[in-house]
Amino acid sequence: MFNIKKKPSAIPTLDRIPPAFLTVFAPQDLLHRPEELDSLHACVPEGRRCEIQPASSSASAAPESEFLLSLFPNPADLDPLADLVLAQRNAGNRVTLVIAITGDRLVALGQWLDRRAAQNRLGGIRLMLEENVAGVAQRLPHRLQHTESENVIRTPTSTEVENSPMRNLFVISPETHQLVHRIRGFAQNGVGRACLLGGPGSGKTSMAYYYYLVRGQGSFVSVNLLAENTRDKAAIKSLLCGHVAGAFPGASARTGAFTQARDGVTFIDESHDISGPVMEVLMEALDNGQYLPYGATAKRQIECAVLFATNRSWTYLQNAVNLDEFTRMGAAVLQVPELSAREEDMIAIMGTVLAKLGSKCTSWKAPSGISGAAWERIRACRWHGNVRGLVRVLEAAFVDTTTGPAGQVIEAAEIERDIELWEPKTHHSHQLYAPTATA
Repeated sequence: MFNIKKKPSAIPTLDRIPPAFLTVFAPQDLLHRPEELDSLHACVPEGRRCEIQPASSSASAAPESEFLLSLFPNPADLDPLADLVLAQRNAGNRVTLVIAITGDRLVALGQWLDRRAAQNRLGGIRLMLEENVAGVAQRLPHRLQHTESENVIRTPTSTEVENSPMRNLFVISPETHQLVHRIRGFAQNGVGRACLLGGPGSGKTSMAYYYYLVRGQGSFVSVNLLAENTRDKAAIKSLLCGHVAGAFPGASARTGAFTQARDGVTFIDESHDISGPVMEVLMEALDNGQYLPYGATAKRQIECAVLFATNRSWTYLQNAVNLDEFTRMGAAVLQVPELSAREEDMIAIMGTVLAKLGSKCTSWKAPSGISGAAWERIRACRWHGNVRGLVRVLEAAFVDTTTGPAGQVIEAAEIERDIELWEPKTHHSHQLYAPTATA
């Protein structure tokens, strides 16, 4: 007789609740108005979950969430969440912290960003500047995308001065991340010649310096052709290639940019001003990889990368420069995106600039940020002057606003007036600069 074992009956189990795609940390007053938070649930992909938690629980946030949204926080309280995100990213997990603040806390955000950047603890964040939950919900879907690299590049204020103080180049907008990713690829894979295109003040020098940081060799030598006598071939040859002692009466030896850079980077700015004499000097180095110091008898091998930059549009260059010569300058084109397309970078720049201005006030009462209407004016501006134009407008608006009560914000009227002064909608130079280029 056979013993037949009965198959054990299935034990019912509770389905495990999948981790939230988005965890929102909301202030207490919003938790008492849950209907305002309902719109955030619609921002997550279909089949994924949005979880709402009190801001007080952010220090013990569940790491399973892909995205964390800190809703209208006091920026000084953001460290626990930011540290959690860094730890998870260092462990190989894709986690991003979205910070949504109101305009009156913009300066506090700038102080927090500067502090974290100086500590090398800024990564995995996205930024929003909104006055209510409805505004956050409208733009949140565009923030629910991961970025891979860090959020800041530390560069010297002046690449020409030894021990120059450092400044922060914020890399928060996806457009900037894409450019940084491409530059990193160039530097890591031996692309030693490229042309950076972008409007004035868009950050071309900082991006060239980032290439140098990734390359990790030699020195960074910057040559601004606008400041040089580009019609004098001997002067340009001496500047780029150097000259030997006795090359001309009374001359001692000079180390040119190519030699000084060694196997680093020679960065040639304002390259649209390349004239015949400059190109004659460059053609030898770019075509043959060799250069001849002025007065020397033996050529030297060029070992550095050569990056060019111009704030002119590609159409302008095609019409103004001999294209056959100009094509020798770059293996590829790197387009630096205009500030008007980099909203999250703009938020970081505004916060840190206003924080720096406020830190110098003694008798003035510095504004704590900007109003919602002022932000809409800034957001709608074309910013032909890019970062430089935005900083000038903020400085002027800051001065116009500092006579009011403590805690006030910069209003739209000040921004509008100073945009007219420093960033006019129409100007004869606008036709020289274009937001796009043909690579």
